[in-house]
Amino acid sequence: MTSWISGLVVSGEIQCNGCGRMVRHPERYAYVSEDNKPPQRLCEKCSRTRGLLKKRRDEKGREMETFL
Repeated sequence: MTSWISGLVVSGEIQCNGCGRMVRHPERYAYVSEDNKPPQRLCEKCSRTRGLLKKRRDEKGREMETFL
């Protein structure tokens, strides 16, 4: 089974497959692709809920959010 997650920036507008909210530029979203399932586009809130967006610290100690 192959699956992958990509963190992208909206260039126009898309609809979140998790909550149905319209996501507009310049918001970020997760594009999740899994075998035998249609790809999912998830807003930041739905990505956090599903554990796909995590808070991390960079080498200078600054906190940032990143997609897994």
